[in-house]
Amino acid sequence: MPARRKRRPGSDRLYVTSSDGLPLGHLDLVSRIAHDVPAGYRERFAQEANAWLWQNGLPPMGPAEAEPAALHAGVEPPEGGWDPGFDDLALHRPGHGVLEEAASARATRGRDADRPHRLHADGQHAVAEAVAKLTRPPTLRRGRGARWRILHSIPMAFAEGDVVLDHVLIGPPGVFVIEVLNKPGGRITIEDEALDLGGGEKHDLLRPRRIGLEVGERVSIALARAAGATETLDPPAVHPVVAVVGAILSGHGRPRGVTVTRVGQLPRLLSAFGDPLSDLAVAQIHEVARRSVTWSP
Repeated sequence: MPARRKRRPGSDRLYVTSSDGLPLGHLDLVSRIAHDVPAGYRERFAQEANAWLWQNGLPPMGPAEAEPAALHAGVEPPEGGWDPGFDDLALHRPGHGVLEEAASARATRGRDADRPHRLHADGQHAVAEAVAKLTRPPTLRRGRGARWRILHSIPMAFAEGDVVLDHVLIGPPGVFVIEVLNKPGGRITIEDEALDLGGGEKHDLLRPRRIGLEVGERVSIALARAAGATETLDPPAVHPVVAVVGAILSGHGRPRGVTVTRVGQLPRLLSAFGDPLSDLAVAQIHEVARRSVTWSP
């Protein structure tokens, strides 16, 4: 049998062998990384693995990498440098890059210039902690992954200027694009198209809606490409969310297309959106969302 799946608690692997029984390595079905593939067999491994993935409704591997040439000291890099491929955004932790921005602000603009960045990083950690009960694998589903997946600090090219999505949470209801507002001791008033932060400061709620539409487009295109298709006929729903940390929410505004909530209410509120997506669909969306190329032009 060219490919067989082996599941164990905390492990899900696809082992590939040649027709004459030669082990060709294995594919980690969680990280999508191939291991122990002998030199000269990468293309054959990808063919056998993709055949199995297609039959079982999973997104295929990327194209087989060309065999690396032997490198010696002093070899010049190709034009543009060595290309490591796409970045795996699943490696980003809450607050990724924000603390570096805080250090730069303090060094260039002086004391206390880093406070907004530090508050933003604290807010991201608060959101990640709040939704951990969703993204943690349930005890009763031993050997299987969590039904919810989360990505942090996703850089996305956007028509109005590049943005960094604080969190992208993927679960049975669809995709949630979560923006963090950390206002310790403040009061935020909800209006129809904005949040009144006090002191004449407003936070536009139309922009999260536009970003949500762009996220939906990016995910739809990435899913189609992964399946070798031209379009996704039934793309997942995308829900923009503004998560408020440290402030009191008030007001009777009804923002259209954007959910505004305190951070502690996130798990219950997001779960109430229903569960139209299967575990397989959640895994497929997470697989394409974790690739940096999904969010680039």
